[in-house]
Amino acid sequence: MDASSSNQSGKAAEEMARLFLQSQGLQILAENWRYKQLEIDLIAFEGDVLVFVEVKARSKDTFVDTKQLLSLEKQERLTRAAEAYLQINPHQGEVRFDLIAFVANRIQYIKDAFWNY
Repeated sequence: MDASSSNQSGKAAEEMARLFLQSQGLQILAENWRYKQLEIDLIAFEGDVLVFVEVKARSKDTFVDTKQLLSLEKQERLTRAAEAYLQINPHQGEVRFDLIAFVANRIQYIKDAFWNY
């Protein structure tokens, strides 16, 4: 898969994730939020909880351990991005990191993904 088709499938996955989260009652605040070299795919509210969401997509219908999709390095980058977001947009309540993975057109939604391994 070349970079442009990978980028297109990533954008499609992010759009499906946004629609899925909205169907679950989350309010989307931002999509593809960037700060310097950092990015957060989706930022939402679930009630009073601020949720940072990483979206991953894999086209092959093979077993994928979600731990492989959200490495410690990626978790650290997401944490730094979230800290930057919170510096700009203060939030006094709970914060959570979720993962939405699309593997061969199946969705897996893991709330509090950093802690659910």
